[in-house]
Amino acid sequence: MWGIRLFTVLSLSAWLGIVFAIDPRLAGVAGTGLFFISLFAFALGFMTLFVTWVYKKALGETSAAHHLGMAFRQAFLLALCVVLIIFFQFKHILTWWDSMFLLATILLIEFSFRKISQNNNDL
Repeated sequence: MWGIRLFTVLSLSAWLGIVFAIDPRLAGVAGTGLFFISLFAFALGFMTLFVTWVYKKALGETSAAHHLGMAFRQAFLLALCVVLIIFFQFKHILTWWDSMFLLATILLIEFSFRKISQNNNDL
């Protein structure tokens, strides 16, 4: 977990450095890309820590460590959802139904992963 915390702090500092040093709109594609990549890295680390914390509270320390891979996958999908919503807002194409469609897509992907995992455990 310390590695994830360190990754989160480093990605937060990189994202804040880009926010304060570079104007993404004036920097062109490279500035915008760096902004969203560093934002995704920070969101991924933060969501991983948050989902793992929820698992620790709900399932206990040992079970949370057992489900770390699933927590990372869920954090990845949540971070992707957050960054895509911010990207849609950046491009001025965000509407409420776009957000709901994106969330439904993320949920369908997660349920598909769970179903595949369940089928593999049954074999």
